[in-house]
Amino acid sequence: MTNPEYILGSDEAEIDRLQTQAAILAEPTALLFQRGGIRPGMRVLDLGSGPGDVAFQVADIVGPDGFVVGVERDPAQIAAATARRDRLGLGNVEFRRGDARTFVDDEPFDAGVCRLLLMHLPDAADVLAHQMRNLRPGGVFVAVDYDMGGARALPEVELYSRVRDWLWAGFEYAHVDPFVGMRLPVLFGQAGYDDVGALGLQAYWPPENRQAAGYVVGVVRAMKDAIVASGAATEDEIDLDTLELRLGDALGAAGAVYTAPTVVGGWGRRPSRT
Repeated sequence: MTNPEYILGSDEAEIDRLQTQAAILAEPTALLFQRGGIRPGMRVLDLGSGPGDVAFQVADIVGPDGFVVGVERDPAQIAAATARRDRLGLGNVEFRRGDARTFVDDEPFDAGVCRLLLMHLPDAADVLAHQMRNLRPGGVFVAVDYDMGGARALPEVELYSRVRDWLWAGFEYAHVDPFVGMRLPVLFGQAGYDDVGALGLQAYWPPENRQAAGYVVGVVRAMKDAIVASGAATEDEIDLDTLELRLGDALGAAGAVYTAPTVVGGWGRRPSRT
């Protein structure tokens, strides 16, 4: 298995961005996890925990009779997640340092989850196959990720389309797959799971929603170096200092409803015979 770097980093600004992103993704994540089979009382593995938002959300679903183990390879993210857990007073969550490609626990899990992890893994099917050994027979794995093909504005707003194309180019340069959500049924099938399913959810933002425009610009900020290195835009063309204002103004002036990438959940079960 390959070991790519996480292109977005782990400094304080990125941790803050991840928490903003988590708030936007909370509702579709909960719906997709439950549709995929996460239930009260389960012992759940969360891969690529970051600052802990997914683990905390799963802890709420599984309740006090369940437990969540979050695995993250970045010590800065683990420190942030642990501090937040302690502030929240959660006794059914713990974080461990480890890599999704190699982590194996001594005790099987009822379920595993990840969010926005597979897009960073060129060997995503291999990782899903490896993680099957962490599940009890019949245990479920649910992955939530993006299909960036859903990002658009109606009517079309030239600046929004340009920003989307910058991000596509930056992700491609960084070997990140922003369309992996579309491939989840195939990846789970290749990994050997049974009862494979997938569902996509889409939020629609009104023209006056400046917070959503700010979120999009936050991703551009995190991806700026990759965008520039890809040749899609120069720093002057991006002009981060004014981009959020310009994008909000353009969407508002057009009266455009706009979308971010579709949030897709894919799931499957470890065969009972294995």
